[in-house]
Amino acid sequence: MSENKPADFEKTELTTAMTQLSSLNPVEGKAAMMNQVDGAAQRVLKVLTEGNPDLLQKGTCLTQIKFVLTVMEQCKEFRDGQFTRMVRQRAEEIMTGMENLPKRSQELKEKKKQEAAAAKQAAKDTKDAAADASAEAEADEAKKKKPQEPEFQYEVAEKICIQTLVRHFDAKLDCLRSVQLYGRHSINDIGIPPLFLYSIEFSVLIEDAIRELVMSSRELMSRRIYNETDPKADEEKIRAVLRDKQRALLEVVESGFAGWGASQTAAAKRAGMGDAPKKSAAKQEKKGGLFSKLLGKEKKEAPAPSRKEAPKKVEPWEKVMDIFKQSEARGEIFFPRTFNFSILSYLSNMRENLFKAEAERIIQIADQAKQGSNAKGAVARALEQSFKNNDQTFFEMLIMNLLYTKNSIGLDEVQGACMGQKLDEGRLPLSVPEMGRRPMAYARQIITLLHQKADPRVFKNCLDHFFEAILVLHLIKYEQDFKNATTYIENEKASLPKPLQGVVDGILGLIDRVLFSRQQARETGEDTSRNTRDNIQHTIDKFMTAYKGMYEKMKKD
Repeated sequence: MSENKPADFEKTELTTAMTQLSSLNPVEGKAAMMNQVDGAAQRVLKVLTEGNPDLLQKGTCLTQIKFVLTVMEQCKEFRDGQFTRMVRQRAEEIMTGMENLPKRSQELKEKKKQEAAAAKQAAKDTKDAAADASAEAEADEAKKKKPQEPEFQYEVAEKICIQTLVRHFDAKLDCLRSVQLYGRHSINDIGIPPLFLYSIEFSVLIEDAIRELVMSSRELMSRRIYNETDPKADEEKIRAVLRDKQRALLEVVESGFAGWGASQTAAAKRAGMGDAPKKSAAKQEKKGGLFSKLLGKEKKEAPAPSRKEAPKKVEPWEKVMDIFKQSEARGEIFFPRTFNFSILSYLSNMRENLFKAEAERIIQIADQAKQGSNAKGAVARALEQSFKNNDQTFFEMLIMNLLYTKNSIGLDEVQGACMGQKLDEGRLPLSVPEMGRRPMAYARQIITLLHQKADPRVFKNCLDHFFEAILVLHLIKYEQDFKNATTYIENEKASLPKPLQGVVDGILGLIDRVLFSRQQARETGEDTSRNTRDNIQHTIDKFMTAYKGMYEKMKKD
Protein backbone atom coordinates (compact mmCIF):
# COMPACT_ATOMS: atom_id res chain seq x y z
CA MET A 1 0.00 0.00 0.00
CA SER A 2 1.46 3.38 -1.01
CA GLU A 3 2.35 5.68 1.85
CA ASN A 4 1.48 8.74 -0.30
CA LYS A 5 -2.23 7.92 -0.45
CA PRO A 6 -4.65 10.00 1.66
CA ALA A 7 -6.02 8.47 4.85
CA ASP A 8 -9.51 8.04 3.35
CA PHE A 9 -8.25 6.65 -0.01
CA GLU A 10 -10.30 3.44 0.22
CA LYS A 11 -13.54 5.15 1.19
CA THR A 12 -13.17 7.85 -1.51
CA GLU A 13 -12.46 5.40 -4.34
CA LEU A 14 -15.25 3.01 -3.34
CA THR A 15 -17.75 5.87 -2.98
CA THR A 16 -16.85 7.06 -6.49
CA ALA A 17 -17.33 3.52 -7.82
CA MET A 18 -20.74 3.31 -6.16
CA THR A 19 -21.72 6.69 -7.66
CA GLN A 20 -20.69 5.53 -11.13
CA LEU A 21 -22.81 2.39 -10.85
CA SER A 22 -25.77 4.24 -9.31
CA SER A 23 -25.95 6.54 -12.34
CA LEU A 24 -26.17 3.74 -14.95
CA ASN A 25 -28.74 4.58 -17.64
CA PRO A 26 -29.59 2.12 -20.47
CA VAL A 27 -30.73 5.08 -22.60
CA GLU A 28 -27.09 6.16 -22.97
CA GLY A 29 -26.28 2.99 -24.87
CA LYS A 30 -24.21 -0.14 -24.37
CA ALA A 31 -20.78 1.48 -24.89
CA ALA A 32 -21.39 4.16 -22.24
CA MET A 33 -22.69 1.61 -19.75
CA MET A 34 -19.72 -0.71 -20.34
CA ASN A 35 -17.33 2.20 -19.74
CA GLN A 36 -19.11 3.13 -16.49
CA VAL A 37 -19.16 -0.46 -15.15
CA ASP A 38 -15.58 -1.09 -16.20
CA GLY A 39 -14.42 2.19 -14.64
CA ALA A 40 -16.16 1.39 -11.34
CA ALA A 41 -14.73 -2.15 -11.31
CA GLN A 42 -11.21 -0.83 -12.01
CA ARG A 43 -11.52 1.53 -9.04
CA VAL A 44 -12.54 -1.35 -6.75
CA LEU A 45 -9.68 -3.51 -8.07
CA LYS A 46 -7.25 -0.64 -7.47
CA VAL A 47 -8.45 -0.36 -3.86
CA LEU A 48 -8.18 -4.13 -3.33
CA THR A 49 -4.61 -4.06 -4.71
CA GLU A 50 -3.33 -0.88 -3.06
CA GLY A 51 -5.63 -0.22 -0.10
CA ASN A 52 -5.43 -1.28 3.55
CA PRO A 53 -6.41 -4.99 3.56
CA ASP A 54 -7.51 -4.94 7.22
CA LEU A 55 -9.81 -1.96 6.60
CA LEU A 56 -11.33 -3.57 3.50
CA GLN A 57 -12.45 -6.70 5.37
CA LYS A 58 -14.82 -4.87 7.69
CA GLY A 59 -17.23 -2.00 8.20
CA THR A 60 -18.10 0.59 5.60
CA CYS A 61 -15.52 -0.50 3.01
CA LEU A 62 -16.77 -4.10 2.98
CA THR A 63 -20.37 -2.87 2.62
CA GLN A 64 -19.37 -0.66 -0.31
CA ILE A 65 -17.62 -3.54 -2.13
CA LYS A 66 -20.66 -5.77 -1.62
CA PHE A 67 -22.87 -3.03 -3.06
CA VAL A 68 -20.69 -2.86 -6.20
CA LEU A 69 -20.89 -6.66 -6.61
CA THR A 70 -24.68 -6.56 -6.16
CA VAL A 71 -25.08 -3.96 -8.91
CA MET A 72 -22.75 -5.91 -11.19
CA GLU A 73 -24.80 -9.04 -10.57
CA GLN A 74 -27.91 -7.15 -11.70
CA CYS A 75 -26.03 -5.98 -14.83
CA LYS A 76 -25.69 -9.60 -15.97
CA GLU A 77 -29.39 -9.48 -16.84
CA PHE A 78 -28.61 -7.02 -19.64
CA ARG A 79 -29.15 -9.16 -22.70
CA ASP A 80 -25.86 -8.67 -24.50
CA GLY A 81 -23.08 -11.27 -24.70
CA GLN A 82 -20.15 -8.83 -24.78
CA PHE A 83 -21.51 -6.74 -21.88
CA THR A 84 -22.30 -9.84 -19.77
CA ARG A 85 -18.83 -11.35 -20.34
CA MET A 86 -17.12 -8.13 -19.29
CA VAL A 87 -19.26 -7.83 -16.14
CA ARG A 88 -18.66 -11.48 -15.19
CA GLN A 89 -14.90 -11.12 -15.71
CA ARG A 90 -14.66 -7.97 -13.56
CA ALA A 91 -16.84 -9.51 -10.82
CA GLU A 92 -14.60 -12.59 -10.71
CA GLU A 93 -11.50 -10.36 -10.48
CA ILE A 94 -13.05 -8.46 -7.57
CA MET A 95 -13.95 -11.72 -5.77
CA THR A 96 -10.37 -12.95 -6.24
CA GLY A 97 -9.08 -9.66 -4.85
CA MET A 98 -11.29 -10.03 -1.77
CA GLU A 99 -10.08 -13.60 -1.21
CA ASN A 100 -6.48 -12.34 -1.33
CA LEU A 101 -7.02 -9.70 1.38
CA PRO A 102 -6.02 -11.91 4.38
CA LYS A 103 -2.86 -12.94 2.50
CA ARG A 104 -2.05 -9.30 1.68
CA SER A 105 -2.62 -8.35 5.31
CA GLN A 106 -0.11 -10.96 6.45
CA GLU A 107 2.39 -9.89 3.77
CA LEU A 108 2.15 -6.26 4.91
CA LYS A 109 2.77 -7.31 8.52
CA GLU A 110 5.83 -9.29 7.42
CA LYS A 111 7.04 -6.36 5.33
CA LYS A 112 6.68 -3.98 8.25
CA LYS A 113 8.57 -6.41 10.47
CA GLN A 114 11.37 -6.71 7.91
CA GLU A 115 11.55 -2.94 7.42
CA ALA A 116 11.80 -2.40 11.17
CA ALA A 117 14.56 -4.99 11.38
CA ALA A 118 16.35 -3.42 8.39
CA ALA A 119 16.10 0.05 9.95
CA LYS A 120 17.49 -1.30 13.19
CA GLN A 121 20.36 -2.95 11.35
CA ALA A 122 21.03 0.22 9.31
CA ALA A 123 21.19 2.30 12.49
CA LYS A 124 23.59 -0.21 13.99
CA ASP A 125 25.76 -0.21 10.86
CA THR A 126 25.89 3.61 10.85
CA LYS A 127 26.91 3.67 14.48
CA ASP A 128 29.62 1.08 13.90
CA ALA A 129 30.93 2.95 10.83
CA ALA A 130 31.23 6.17 12.85
CA ALA A 131 33.49 4.55 15.49
CA ASP A 132 36.73 6.37 16.25
CA ALA A 133 39.57 5.16 13.93
CA SER A 134 42.32 5.35 16.54
CA ALA A 135 40.31 3.32 19.04
CA GLU A 136 39.70 0.72 16.35
CA ALA A 137 43.44 0.55 15.63
CA GLU A 138 44.19 0.08 19.32
CA ALA A 139 41.61 -2.71 19.50
CA ASP A 140 43.25 -4.45 16.51
CA GLU A 141 46.65 -4.17 18.19
CA ALA A 142 45.26 -5.61 21.40
CA LYS A 143 43.82 -8.54 19.45
CA LYS A 144 47.25 -9.33 18.01
CA LYS A 145 48.82 -9.40 21.47
CA LYS A 146 45.96 -11.30 23.14
CA PRO A 147 45.07 -14.83 21.97
CA GLN A 148 41.68 -14.77 20.24
CA GLU A 149 38.83 -16.81 21.64
CA PRO A 150 37.73 -19.63 19.38
CA GLU A 151 34.54 -18.98 17.38
CA PHE A 152 31.38 -20.61 18.67
CA GLN A 153 31.24 -23.92 16.81
CA TYR A 154 27.44 -24.23 16.84
CA GLU A 155 26.65 -20.90 15.14
CA VAL A 156 24.56 -22.53 12.38
CA ALA A 157 22.54 -24.57 14.89
CA GLU A 158 22.07 -21.45 17.01
CA LYS A 159 20.78 -19.47 14.02
CA ILE A 160 18.29 -22.23 13.14
CA CYS A 161 17.04 -22.41 16.75
CA ILE A 162 16.47 -18.64 16.86
CA GLN A 163 14.51 -18.79 13.57
CA THR A 164 12.41 -21.69 14.90
CA LEU A 165 11.61 -19.85 18.12
CA VAL A 166 10.70 -16.62 16.32
CA ARG A 167 8.19 -18.55 14.16
CA HIS A 168 6.82 -20.29 17.28
CA PHE A 169 6.19 -17.02 19.14
CA ASP A 170 4.85 -15.32 16.01
CA ALA A 171 2.18 -18.02 15.76
CA LYS A 172 1.18 -17.43 19.40
CA LEU A 173 1.02 -13.65 18.91
CA ASP A 174 -1.00 -14.08 15.71
CA CYS A 175 -3.56 -16.04 17.75
CA LEU A 176 -3.99 -13.00 20.00
CA ARG A 177 -3.87 -10.54 17.10
CA SER A 178 -6.67 -12.17 15.13
CA VAL A 179 -7.91 -10.97 11.73
CA GLN A 180 -10.54 -8.92 13.58
CA LEU A 181 -7.85 -6.93 15.39
CA TYR A 182 -8.36 -3.23 16.02
CA GLY A 183 -12.02 -2.93 16.84
CA ARG A 184 -13.61 0.22 18.21
CA HIS A 185 -11.78 -0.05 21.56
CA SER A 186 -8.33 -0.77 20.17
CA ILE A 187 -7.13 2.92 20.16
CA ASN A 188 -4.80 2.06 17.26
CA ASP A 189 -6.78 4.16 14.77
CA ILE A 190 -6.31 7.38 16.76
CA GLY A 191 -2.53 7.15 17.08
CA ILE A 192 -2.12 5.76 20.61
CA PRO A 193 0.35 2.84 20.81
CA PRO A 194 -1.33 -0.49 21.68
CA LEU A 195 -0.48 -2.86 24.53
CA PHE A 196 2.64 -4.85 23.62
CA LEU A 197 0.81 -8.14 22.92
CA TYR A 198 -1.35 -6.38 20.31
CA SER A 199 1.41 -4.39 18.57
CA ILE A 200 3.05 -5.57 15.34
CA GLU A 201 6.23 -3.95 16.67
CA PHE A 202 6.41 -6.60 19.40
CA SER A 203 7.06 -9.29 16.77
CA VAL A 204 10.34 -7.50 16.06
CA LEU A 205 11.17 -6.89 19.73
CA ILE A 206 10.54 -10.47 20.79
CA GLU A 207 13.16 -11.58 18.26
CA ASP A 208 15.70 -9.45 20.18
CA ALA A 209 14.64 -11.13 23.42
CA ILE A 210 14.91 -14.63 21.93
CA ARG A 211 18.33 -13.95 20.44
CA GLU A 212 19.69 -12.54 23.71
CA LEU A 213 18.28 -15.46 25.72
CA VAL A 214 19.65 -18.12 23.36
CA MET A 215 23.10 -16.54 23.03
CA SER A 216 23.43 -15.96 26.78
CA SER A 217 22.54 -19.65 27.38
CA ARG A 218 25.12 -21.17 25.00
CA GLU A 219 26.55 -23.56 27.56
CA LEU A 220 23.14 -25.00 28.45
CA MET A 221 22.04 -25.05 24.80
CA SER A 222 25.22 -26.88 23.82
CA ARG A 223 24.56 -29.61 26.40
CA ARG A 224 20.85 -30.07 25.73
CA ILE A 225 20.31 -29.05 22.10
CA TYR A 226 23.42 -28.61 19.97
CA ASN A 227 25.50 -31.57 21.15
CA GLU A 228 23.97 -34.04 18.67
CA THR A 229 24.60 -31.80 15.65
CA ASP A 230 27.75 -31.88 13.55
CA PRO A 231 29.12 -28.31 13.25
CA LYS A 232 30.75 -29.23 9.93
CA ALA A 233 27.57 -30.63 8.37
CA ASP A 234 25.51 -28.57 5.94
CA GLU A 235 22.55 -26.55 7.19
CA GLU A 236 19.85 -28.99 6.06
CA LYS A 237 21.38 -31.89 8.01
CA ILE A 238 21.68 -29.72 11.13
CA ARG A 239 18.08 -28.61 10.66
CA ALA A 240 16.95 -32.26 10.38
CA VAL A 241 18.65 -33.14 13.69
CA LEU A 242 17.15 -30.10 15.46
CA ARG A 243 13.59 -31.03 14.42
CA ASP A 244 13.69 -33.80 17.04
CA LYS A 245 14.86 -31.29 19.65
CA GLN A 246 11.82 -29.02 19.39
CA ARG A 247 10.36 -29.83 22.81
CA ALA A 248 13.73 -29.60 24.55
CA LEU A 249 14.37 -26.24 22.85
CA LEU A 250 11.05 -24.83 24.04
CA GLU A 251 11.70 -26.10 27.58
CA VAL A 252 15.04 -24.28 27.69
CA VAL A 253 13.53 -21.04 26.40
CA GLU A 254 10.43 -21.18 28.62
CA SER A 255 12.62 -21.87 31.63
CA GLY A 256 14.90 -19.02 30.56
CA PHE A 257 12.11 -16.46 30.29
CA ALA A 258 10.68 -17.63 33.63
CA GLY A 259 14.18 -17.15 35.13
CA TRP A 260 14.37 -13.65 33.67
CA GLY A 261 10.99 -12.92 35.23
CA ALA A 262 12.18 -14.09 38.65
CA SER A 263 15.36 -11.96 38.35
CA GLN A 264 13.24 -8.98 37.31
CA THR A 265 10.97 -9.41 40.35
CA ALA A 266 13.97 -9.76 42.68
CA ALA A 267 15.59 -6.62 41.22
CA ALA A 268 12.35 -4.65 41.69
CA LYS A 269 12.16 -5.85 45.29
CA ARG A 270 15.77 -4.79 45.95
CA ALA A 271 15.08 -1.39 44.39
CA GLY A 272 12.04 -0.99 46.65
CA MET A 273 14.09 -1.87 49.71
CA GLY A 274 16.77 0.59 48.62
CA ASP A 275 14.23 3.41 48.59
CA ALA A 276 13.14 2.67 52.18
CA PRO A 277 14.98 4.46 55.04
CA LYS A 278 17.67 2.24 56.52
CA LYS A 279 17.53 1.40 60.20
CA SER A 280 20.88 1.74 61.98
CA ALA A 281 21.59 0.26 65.37
CA ALA A 282 22.37 2.86 68.03
CA LYS A 283 26.09 2.87 68.79
CA GLN A 284 27.07 2.93 72.45
CA GLU A 285 29.81 5.40 73.22
CA LYS A 286 32.70 3.69 74.96
CA LYS A 287 34.07 5.93 77.69
CA GLY A 288 37.79 5.83 78.40
CA GLY A 289 37.65 7.07 82.01
CA LEU A 290 39.16 10.06 83.85
CA PHE A 291 42.87 9.26 83.31
CA SER A 292 42.38 8.71 79.60
CA LYS A 293 40.87 12.18 79.27
CA LEU A 294 43.63 13.81 81.32
CA LEU A 295 46.39 12.13 79.35
CA GLY A 296 44.68 12.74 76.00
CA LYS A 297 44.45 9.01 75.34
CA GLU A 298 40.73 8.76 74.96
CA LYS A 299 39.89 6.24 72.23
CA LYS A 300 38.60 7.65 68.98
CA GLU A 301 36.62 5.70 66.43
CA ALA A 302 38.62 4.86 63.33
CA PRO A 303 36.94 5.93 60.09
CA ALA A 304 35.34 3.07 58.19
CA PRO A 305 37.55 1.94 55.33
CA SER A 306 36.21 3.10 51.96
CA ARG A 307 35.40 0.31 49.54
CA LYS A 308 35.24 0.75 45.81
CA GLU A 309 32.10 -0.68 44.34
CA ALA A 310 32.68 -3.06 41.46
CA PRO A 311 30.91 -2.06 38.25
CA LYS A 312 27.52 -3.72 38.13
CA LYS A 313 27.19 -6.46 35.54
CA VAL A 314 24.31 -5.87 33.14
CA GLU A 315 22.09 -8.93 33.01
CA PRO A 316 20.78 -10.19 29.63
CA TRP A 317 17.18 -9.39 30.59
CA GLU A 318 18.20 -5.82 31.45
CA LYS A 319 19.68 -5.34 27.97
CA VAL A 320 16.43 -6.52 26.39
CA MET A 321 14.36 -4.36 28.73
CA ASP A 322 16.38 -1.33 27.59
CA ILE A 323 15.49 -2.17 23.94
CA PHE A 324 11.81 -2.45 24.93
CA LYS A 325 11.89 0.92 26.73
CA GLN A 326 13.53 2.62 23.74
CA SER A 327 10.70 1.41 21.50
CA GLU A 328 8.14 2.62 24.03
CA ALA A 329 9.86 6.03 24.23
CA ARG A 330 9.48 6.33 20.45
CA GLY A 331 5.70 5.90 20.87
CA GLU A 332 5.58 2.55 19.05
CA ILE A 333 4.28 0.31 21.84
CA PHE A 334 3.00 0.28 25.44
CA PHE A 335 4.56 -1.79 28.23
CA PRO A 336 2.81 -1.52 31.61
CA ARG A 337 5.10 -1.01 34.59
CA THR A 338 3.94 -4.47 35.75
CA PHE A 339 5.40 -6.15 32.63
CA ASN A 340 7.35 -9.29 33.53
CA PHE A 341 9.30 -11.60 31.21
CA SER A 342 7.59 -14.64 32.69
CA ILE A 343 4.55 -13.84 30.54
CA LEU A 344 6.64 -14.89 27.50
CA SER A 345 7.10 -18.30 29.08
CA TYR A 346 3.32 -18.52 29.50
CA LEU A 347 2.74 -17.30 25.93
CA SER A 348 4.95 -20.09 24.58
CA ASN A 349 2.73 -22.68 26.28
CA MET A 350 -0.59 -21.07 25.38
CA ARG A 351 -3.12 -23.43 23.74
CA GLU A 352 -4.27 -21.53 20.67
CA ASN A 353 -7.33 -23.64 19.89
CA LEU A 354 -8.68 -23.35 23.42
CA PHE A 355 -8.04 -19.60 23.43
CA LYS A 356 -9.78 -19.02 20.08
CA ALA A 357 -12.74 -21.20 21.08
CA GLU A 358 -13.21 -19.38 24.41
CA ALA A 359 -12.99 -15.94 22.79
CA GLU A 360 -15.49 -16.96 20.10
CA ARG A 361 -17.87 -18.39 22.74
CA ILE A 362 -18.01 -15.13 24.69
CA ILE A 363 -18.32 -12.98 21.54
CA GLN A 364 -21.29 -15.09 20.40
CA ILE A 365 -22.97 -14.74 23.80
CA ALA A 366 -22.45 -10.96 23.64
CA ASP A 367 -23.81 -10.76 20.08
CA GLN A 368 -26.90 -12.83 20.96
CA ALA A 369 -27.61 -10.83 24.11
CA LYS A 370 -26.86 -7.31 22.87
CA GLN A 371 -30.44 -6.65 21.78
CA GLY A 372 -31.89 -7.68 25.14
CA SER A 373 -32.09 -5.87 28.46
CA ASN A 374 -29.87 -8.45 30.20
CA ALA A 375 -26.99 -8.18 27.70
CA LYS A 376 -24.52 -6.92 30.29
CA GLY A 377 -25.44 -9.70 32.73
CA ALA A 378 -25.05 -12.42 30.07
CA VAL A 379 -21.53 -11.26 29.20
CA ALA A 380 -20.60 -10.92 32.88
CA ARG A 381 -21.74 -14.51 33.59
CA ALA A 382 -19.80 -15.82 30.58
CA LEU A 383 -16.62 -14.07 31.73
CA GLU A 384 -17.11 -15.24 35.30
CA GLN A 385 -17.39 -18.83 34.07
CA SER A 386 -14.24 -18.39 31.97
CA PHE A 387 -12.36 -17.10 35.03
CA LYS A 388 -13.39 -20.17 37.03
CA ASN A 389 -12.46 -22.61 34.23
CA ASN A 390 -9.05 -21.16 33.33
CA ASP A 391 -5.97 -19.78 35.03
CA GLN A 392 -5.62 -16.08 35.72
CA THR A 393 -3.10 -15.24 32.95
CA PHE A 394 -5.26 -17.01 30.34
CA PHE A 395 -8.29 -15.06 31.56
CA GLU A 396 -6.45 -11.74 31.42
CA MET A 397 -5.15 -12.36 27.89
CA LEU A 398 -8.71 -13.29 26.94
CA ILE A 399 -10.31 -10.07 28.21
CA MET A 400 -7.55 -7.98 26.58
CA ASN A 401 -8.23 -9.82 23.31
CA LEU A 402 -11.94 -9.00 23.65
CA LEU A 403 -11.10 -5.34 24.28
CA TYR A 404 -8.76 -5.04 21.30
CA THR A 405 -10.67 -7.03 18.67
CA LYS A 406 -13.84 -6.21 16.77
CA ASN A 407 -16.90 -7.32 18.75
CA SER A 408 -19.75 -5.91 20.83
CA ILE A 409 -17.82 -6.15 24.13
CA GLY A 410 -16.58 -2.81 25.48
CA LEU A 411 -14.58 -1.20 28.25
CA ASP A 412 -17.49 -1.53 30.69
CA GLU A 413 -17.70 -5.33 30.33
CA VAL A 414 -13.92 -5.77 30.57
CA GLN A 415 -13.75 -3.67 33.72
CA GLY A 416 -16.66 -5.65 35.19
CA ALA A 417 -14.71 -8.85 34.59
CA CYS A 418 -11.82 -7.41 36.63
CA MET A 419 -13.96 -6.30 39.57
CA GLY A 420 -13.78 -9.75 41.15
CA GLN A 421 -10.04 -9.13 41.60
CA LYS A 422 -10.75 -5.64 43.02
CA LEU A 423 -8.95 -4.00 40.07
CA ASP A 424 -5.64 -5.00 41.68
CA GLU A 425 -2.76 -4.66 39.21
CA GLY A 426 -0.75 -7.17 41.23
CA ARG A 427 -3.35 -9.81 40.29
CA LEU A 428 -4.17 -8.36 36.87
CA PRO A 429 -0.88 -6.89 35.59
CA LEU A 430 -2.12 -6.40 32.01
CA SER A 431 -5.72 -5.19 32.14
CA VAL A 432 -5.70 -2.84 35.15
CA PRO A 433 -2.74 -0.72 33.92
CA GLU A 434 -4.20 -0.81 30.38
CA MET A 435 -7.47 0.70 31.59
CA GLY A 436 -5.73 3.11 33.95
CA ARG A 437 -3.53 4.63 31.27
CA ARG A 438 -6.40 5.46 28.94
CA PRO A 439 -7.71 8.78 30.39
CA MET A 440 -4.24 10.37 30.26
CA ALA A 441 -3.35 8.78 26.90
CA TYR A 442 -6.56 10.13 25.37
CA ALA A 443 -6.00 13.57 26.92
CA ARG A 444 -2.51 13.79 25.39
CA GLN A 445 -3.83 12.65 22.02
CA ILE A 446 -6.68 15.19 22.05
CA ILE A 447 -4.14 18.01 22.40
CA THR A 448 -1.84 16.43 19.78
CA LEU A 449 -4.69 16.11 17.28
CA LEU A 450 -5.73 19.73 17.83
CA HIS A 451 -2.15 20.87 17.21
CA GLN A 452 -2.04 18.74 14.06
CA LYS A 453 -5.40 20.11 12.85
CA ALA A 454 -6.46 16.47 12.49
CA ASP A 455 -9.23 15.09 10.31
CA PRO A 456 -12.60 15.54 12.11
CA ARG A 457 -13.33 11.79 11.93
CA VAL A 458 -10.13 10.94 13.86
CA PHE A 459 -10.71 13.74 16.37
CA LYS A 460 -14.28 12.57 17.02
CA ASN A 461 -13.09 8.98 17.52
CA CYS A 462 -10.61 10.21 20.12
CA LEU A 463 -13.31 12.20 21.95
CA ASP A 464 -15.64 9.16 21.90
CA HIS A 465 -12.89 6.97 23.38
CA PHE A 466 -11.99 9.58 26.00
CA PHE A 467 -15.51 10.19 27.29
CA GLU A 468 -16.30 6.47 27.29
CA ALA A 469 -13.37 6.06 29.70
CA ILE A 470 -14.59 9.00 31.82
CA LEU A 471 -18.10 7.52 31.94
CA VAL A 472 -17.21 3.86 32.48
CA LEU A 473 -13.97 3.53 34.48
CA HIS A 474 -14.24 3.08 38.24
CA LEU A 475 -14.88 6.47 39.86
CA ILE A 476 -12.72 5.87 42.96
CA LYS A 477 -10.00 3.57 41.60
CA TYR A 478 -9.18 5.87 38.67
CA GLU A 479 -10.02 9.20 40.33
CA GLN A 480 -6.41 10.42 40.18
CA ASP A 481 -6.14 9.41 36.51
CA PHE A 482 -9.20 11.55 35.72
CA LYS A 483 -7.68 14.50 37.62
CA ASN A 484 -4.32 14.12 35.83
CA ALA A 485 -6.03 14.05 32.43
CA THR A 486 -8.11 17.17 33.24
CA THR A 487 -5.07 19.06 34.57
CA TYR A 488 -3.05 18.18 31.48
CA ILE A 489 -5.75 19.50 29.11
CA GLU A 490 -6.12 22.69 31.19
CA ASN A 491 -2.35 23.31 31.14
CA GLU A 492 -2.02 22.71 27.40
CA LYS A 493 -4.97 24.88 26.38
CA ALA A 494 -2.87 28.04 26.15
CA SER A 495 -0.57 26.44 23.53
CA LEU A 496 -3.46 26.23 21.03
CA PRO A 497 -4.87 28.91 18.71
CA LYS A 498 -7.73 30.96 20.20
CA PRO A 499 -10.57 29.29 18.23
CA LEU A 500 -9.42 25.81 19.35
CA GLN A 501 -9.18 26.97 22.96
CA GLY A 502 -12.97 27.31 22.86
CA VAL A 503 -13.24 23.62 21.89
CA VAL A 504 -10.98 22.73 24.83
CA ASP A 505 -13.17 24.77 27.20
CA GLY A 506 -16.17 22.77 26.02
CA ILE A 507 -14.32 19.49 26.61
CA LEU A 508 -13.32 20.53 30.14
CA GLY A 509 -16.90 21.56 30.90
CA LEU A 510 -18.23 18.20 29.70
CA ILE A 511 -15.67 16.33 31.83
CA ASP A 512 -16.89 18.20 34.93
CA ARG A 513 -20.54 17.49 34.12
CA VAL A 514 -19.96 13.77 33.53
CA LEU A 515 -17.95 13.31 36.73
CA PHE A 516 -20.50 15.31 38.74
CA SER A 517 -23.35 13.23 37.29
CA ARG A 518 -21.51 10.00 38.20
CA GLN A 519 -20.84 11.23 41.74
CA GLN A 520 -24.52 12.07 42.21
CA ALA A 521 -25.58 8.68 40.87
CA ARG A 522 -23.17 7.00 43.29
CA GLU A 523 -24.67 8.87 46.25
CA THR A 524 -28.32 8.33 45.26
CA GLY A 525 -27.98 4.84 43.79
CA GLU A 526 -29.88 5.94 40.68
CA ASP A 527 -28.61 4.66 37.31
CA THR A 528 -28.26 7.75 35.12
CA SER A 529 -25.66 6.31 32.73
CA ARG A 530 -28.01 6.23 29.73
CA ASN A 531 -28.94 9.91 30.12
CA THR A 532 -25.30 10.83 30.67
CA ARG A 533 -24.25 8.89 27.58
CA ASP A 534 -26.91 10.68 25.49
CA ASN A 535 -25.72 14.02 26.85
CA ILE A 536 -22.12 13.16 25.94
CA GLN A 537 -23.05 12.29 22.36
CA HIS A 538 -25.18 15.40 21.95
CA THR A 539 -22.38 17.63 23.26
CA ILE A 540 -19.68 15.93 21.16
CA ASP A 541 -21.83 16.48 18.07
CA LYS A 542 -21.92 20.20 18.92
CA PHE A 543 -18.12 20.20 19.36
CA MET A 544 -17.70 18.53 15.99
CA THR A 545 -19.97 21.01 14.21
CA ALA A 546 -17.77 23.83 15.49
CA TYR A 547 -14.53 21.93 14.83
CA LYS A 548 -15.47 21.01 11.24
CA GLY A 549 -16.00 24.69 10.42
CA MET A 550 -12.60 25.54 11.91
CA TYR A 551 -11.00 22.59 10.12
CA GLU A 552 -12.23 23.72 6.69
CA LYS A 553 -10.99 27.23 7.39
CA MET A 554 -7.59 25.98 8.61
CA LYS A 555 -7.25 23.84 5.46
CA LYS A 556 -7.76 26.90 3.25
CA ASP A 557 -5.29 28.95 5.31
